[in-house]
Amino acid sequence: MNDKTQNMLSQKLSNRRLIVDLLALMFGLGAWVGVNGIYVQLPLLVNSAPEGWSLPAHMVMLVQFANLGPILYTLYIKYSKWACDKYITYIVLAAGALSTFILAFVYNKTTTIFGNEHSTALLSLMFVTAIVGCTSSVLFMPYMRNYREIYLVSYLVGEGLSGFVPSVVALIQGVGGNPECLNNTKPNSDEVEFLPFYPEPRFSSQAFFIFIGTLLFLCYLAFLGLNNLSVAVGERVKHPGSMETLPTDTRAPPSYKTNSGWTMSKQVYSYLLIMMAVVCFLSNGTLPSIQSYSCLPYGNVAYHLTVTLSSMAGPLAMCLGFVIKLPKVNFLSSLLVILIGLSGFVCYLAIQSPTPPLQNSWLGEFLVVLSWILISGLIGFIKLGITTLFRPDPGRGLYYTGVATQIGSLAGAIITYVLVNHVKLFHSYSPCSLIPMH
Repeated sequence: MNDKTQNMLSQKLSNRRLIVDLLALMFGLGAWVGVNGIYVQLPLLVNSAPEGWSLPAHMVMLVQFANLGPILYTLYIKYSKWACDKYITYIVLAAGALSTFILAFVYNKTTTIFGNEHSTALLSLMFVTAIVGCTSSVLFMPYMRNYREIYLVSYLVGEGLSGFVPSVVALIQGVGGNPECLNNTKPNSDEVEFLPFYPEPRFSSQAFFIFIGTLLFLCYLAFLGLNNLSVAVGERVKHPGSMETLPTDTRAPPSYKTNSGWTMSKQVYSYLLIMMAVVCFLSNGTLPSIQSYSCLPYGNVAYHLTVTLSSMAGPLAMCLGFVIKLPKVNFLSSLLVILIGLSGFVCYLAIQSPTPPLQNSWLGEFLVVLSWILISGLIGFIKLGITTLFRPDPGRGLYYTGVATQIGSLAGAIITYVLVNHVKLFHSYSPCSLIPMH
């Protein structure tokens, strides 16, 4: 059995070029590493940013405004006589790397707008990096159709690692522990005041953002190699001369049944797109916006572990794409039901903030961290499963998958932003508010 497995593994490896796998992986890493890098810094940023606990909701909403990128891209390729994905991708990746390097030096700068202080430098530069991520759904992934099918999984694993790598670094960075309440009572004052003091992490957010900017620059170099190294050019499924042709033909009709042997009923085709929209409604819109409210009442350490470990779970689940067979639609549906159940649980905890169940207990911290890890793993696996089912579609399957991703994400972000900032459904608390005043 071991010899058979080893032979199968050797056969798979001999049928691919590992250097192309690495380049595709690094290309995928560049899709969301900028946004994810900023996101995993939230446990440090929410304590000093003027937006406080609502900062994640602002960031999620801003990411959805970055859908302007794919909209402009779609209009451009529709009305322009010349359109080459390769050069557009160069510009997008370069902009992401440059904005992240700048962010390292200005992330804590604020300005007053309409009488309220806002993290304008952080949010505006994040908008640039978010354009990279949003555009990748309709630009990067369809571009991989120019290469053999086996490299799509490498790209998707790289896209998953865009959350994993920053999380590992953030885990090493730490948050310094839960805050201490220090007496800040002024001399000759009868009012006793306690303020939270947050211990320093192992290294600063500035050093972290410089690391992320360096990663994005390496992703740019990887895409350069993907297009120019002879070993990568040899793995294309089209003649190099046809690379100027747009991979995603916007004039092609949806393909449910084709001469290439790929077939899928119209009902399943539509159902998978709806499933992708629902998953992204939760993963890119609703859940990130309320994560601080569901985790911070259990402590800064619980929030830090949730953000970092859950960001690792998604790419680890995607790695299963290397070892499992093509997932069945019914199996993906079952996983979606579990995902919705767990999402309902963490939303309930967020609504109960600032005093959720099992607060100040190890069991409460364990359950909230475990729930978020499972949610992230399920999201990653379901996304991979749907994308894998659409990959053989010679029509516009991958393009529609990207569109469904953006529609679901935008709907989730708008609804949750209104609930957080206008309906005031969720409430934050001060870790020192329960200390008795004498």
